Amino acid sequence: MKKFQFLDKNIRQQRPELNFCTFNYIFAEYFHSISRYICYLKRKHGNDYDEMNSKMEQLGVSVGIRLYEVVSLRERNKRETKLVEQLRFIQGIFWKHLFGRQAESIERLKDRPNDYLIRDENPLLLKYISEEGHISPAQFMCGILKGVLNASGFTCQVSYQFKTDERGVSYYPHTVFILSFEDARDL
Repeated sequence: MKKFQFLDKNIRQQRPELNFCTFNYIFAEYFHSISRYICYLKRKHGNDYDEMNSKMEQLGVSVGIRLYEVVSLRERNKRETKLVEQLRFIQGIFWKHLFGRQAESIERLKDRPNDYLIRDENPLLLKYISEEGHISPAQFMCGILKGVLNASGFTCQVSYQFKTDERGVSYYPHTVFILSFEDARDL
């Protein structure tokens, strides 16, 4: 019997199954604990909800950086120097590792050439957790996308919008992530 048998396993061949219920439960508990803390601070000091959204984004950035390293190692992905190729990697391989399926589409905005959209009709993070006032768990996903793009050398800001119809009625949780790149040279 070998003493370190688990070290002989190849990490590229292992595809762990994600338990989405467990993930959502842990994320929901994190989300609610932060919201209780922010509500406490608001009562005591008069702070607003921007602090919670920034905490959600900071957590997402750190998760995104680490996930990018793991997924790149498993997929033997070379570091992309072109933005379009990196966005295809995020839409396909990265989204599949994160949520078990690809994102619906990636589009470039015609009126703003430095902005791209990633559409996700039913994001996993919003499936069981609803938006509370001005606090949204979609901010966590914005942080993940920002972390992945920043780790790959493309500086950007990420925001989200819920899909609306012509009357302005929101189709929650149909979400569009907006990637705004700072420098046109990177594109």
